[in-house]
Amino acid sequence: MKKTIAGHENSFIVSYLGPEATFTHEAALSFFSLEKDAIYKPENDISSVFQSVEKNESFYGIVPIENALEGTVNITLDLLIESSVLVVGEIYLPVDIHLLSKSSSLEGIEKVLSHPHAIAQCRNWFLKNAPHITFEEVSSTSLAAKNCSKDSTIGALSSPIAANVYNLNVIEEKLDTSASNSTRFFIIGKKENQKEKDSKTSLLFVLKNRPGALYRFLKPIAQRGLNLTKIESRPSKKQAWDYVFFVDIEGHSEDAILRETINELKNEVSFFRILGSYRKDNFIA
Repeated sequence: MKKTIAGHENSFIVSYLGPEATFTHEAALSFFSLEKDAIYKPENDISSVFQSVEKNESFYGIVPIENALEGTVNITLDLLIESSVLVVGEIYLPVDIHLLSKSSSLEGIEKVLSHPHAIAQCRNWFLKNAPHITFEEVSSTSLAAKNCSKDSTIGALSSPIAANVYNLNVIEEKLDTSASNSTRFFIIGKKENQKEKDSKTSLLFVLKNRPGALYRFLKPIAQRGLNLTKIESRPSKKQAWDYVFFVDIEGHSEDAILRETINELKNEVSFFRILGSYRKDNFIA
């Protein structure tokens, strides 16, 4: 079934965390696979993806929000606090991390580059099989592949498509130790979605400073039998020990039961914003 967001008759630009062949790029290609008019634009960092959408340079952006093994991508949460963009979609992407290199063997590699999450997921493998190898963190798995294509003593923890894009050898397949490794991505934009039956809603709020504040907020959700799929807090960076909470709830903000719940929740907070309602991706590992 086609994953639609909002109709757009002409070609539209989708910004993603670059360079080409990142897992974010792969997620964008998958989400918009039926959109033949989509043009994909790599950005240097997650902040640039947000800025591109905010400035109308891109119609959509796609950014990682959480990994099944390493948890939340904090920079994405922080930017959602600061930005006015909406969350208009989600996609879960299975992640297989391969060791790539210009070298033809593991013995020829002295250093491995990758994103910090990928390094953390594969470190145990290296401790067991190649303890002599050192690591260097870079901003994306694809940048790691791009950089190691220039030096045969360097390897990269990256995706299979990066091997094709940068003409690298696959030295070892799937070094991450968990079969359930996957990353969730948000699609961001400025236009609200039409209501769909199988939806999820993301909220952002700041609790009032009083005893039992979080309990008071969660109680209406539990009483109505709504499924809370995520709750996360981040420092607001505006006042010491002040926190912003993020919540995902199954359902659309226009559903009667969720709309009634949201109206009640607003009484328990000092700040409240609906980040967006969007079609739920029923990911199966």
